[in-house]
Amino acid sequence: MPGEVTLAHQVGKESMPVTGGSQLAYVLLEAQPTEMMAQVRMPLNFALVLDHSGSMKGAKLRNVKEAVKMLIDRLEPTDYVSVVIFDDTAQVIIPSMPANDKPGMKAAIDQIRDAGGTTMSLGMIQGLNELHRWNIPNAINRMILLTDGVTYGDAQRCRQLASDAAAVGIGIYTLGIGSDWDEDLLDVVGQTSASGQPAEFIRDPSDALNVFQQQVQSAVNVALRNANLILRLPVGVTPKKAVLVLPFIKDLGQGVLSDRQIFIPLGDLEKDKPQSVLIELMLDPRPEGLFRIGQAELTYDVPIAGLVGESVRDDIKVNFTTDAAKAAAVNPIVMNFAEKANAHRLVTRVLDEYKRTGKATTRLTPNVTRVLDEETQAALEQINQGQQISQDQVKSIGNKTRKLTQRLDDILP
Repeated sequence: MPGEVTLAHQVGKESMPVTGGSQLAYVLLEAQPTEMMAQVRMPLNFALVLDHSGSMKGAKLRNVKEAVKMLIDRLEPTDYVSVVIFDDTAQVIIPSMPANDKPGMKAAIDQIRDAGGTTMSLGMIQGLNELHRWNIPNAINRMILLTDGVTYGDAQRCRQLASDAAAVGIGIYTLGIGSDWDEDLLDVVGQTSASGQPAEFIRDPSDALNVFQQQVQSAVNVALRNANLILRLPVGVTPKKAVLVLPFIKDLGQGVLSDRQIFIPLGDLEKDKPQSVLIELMLDPRPEGLFRIGQAELTYDVPIAGLVGESVRDDIKVNFTTDAAKAAAVNPIVMNFAEKANAHRLVTRVLDEYKRTGKATTRLTPNVTRVLDEETQAALEQINQGQQISQDQVKSIGNKTRKLTQRLDDILP
């Protein structure tokens, strides 16, 4: 049934100059559920897998417990929730059940105490078991996995469990609190699972409440599922790069590109939260005139209506012109996305090199640093001068840089 989703595009330049050589073209594709889906609310099936090791003592554990109790309060009686705690063992303190005894659940949360070391895979195993306990039609199955430390000796097992989760459509949303957790592992676990998302950084324990609110709202907002974006290309148009730019920045790699097609799994589409992809194409020379440079298609499921494999298409055209003024005009929105995606790429390169070697040789130009906040600029300048920065700063830079596109500015002259 039509009308559940919009698929729209913008190009970096509506008009391209007629030249003798190939040219780079930017295409911004955006998918978002429509107002028709505003009242959709699918049942939630949450497993909360929480580190309660000794290092969680004090403000961290206290704030996480309050955040979990808030999440429980936000659930409907038709939602299911389980809570698993882990240190160097794992314990199910709330087995998966409908959220209709909130006082009893919150009392169980209050009893959590800090103890022991950190073996994250044990908690993940129990969490996945709880998510599988019931067959809940159309449920949004998600694990929220929180830790403040480095897991001991089982990182590969954690990666495998993330793959197992992806195979059955379970998203793992990883949360790191404090500055001592393994961001590389938590990023991989999240991105390997059906969520496809890197870890969220809870820099200060008091931020836990807000982060958990975002997690439950994200699940509540899911309206369409199994969304895939396909861009089919004619002869003379070559794919160069695809970058997810909303809701966060992520280079999608060469695996999504082929000679005549780009295929991008988007997963769940949420109300009021577009997913946007910026694509770079190389265009062979063309004579003057209007040409189609691609056809985008979005396929998706509408679980509440029992619809599978619905689709919508959008033709992408540019005009080749000899009018120099027309050819010089650019779309500032598209170019702002391109600028921030490039800044993310370069800052990520600096951080990766710094984490490997303790220094960085990549130098960031002013057109990159100007889109960064002052704290990030100062920390990167410290690295540039051969100084050390804290793990807190490293995590903060990565977390903020991938969210640059959540705040778009006009292009500065």
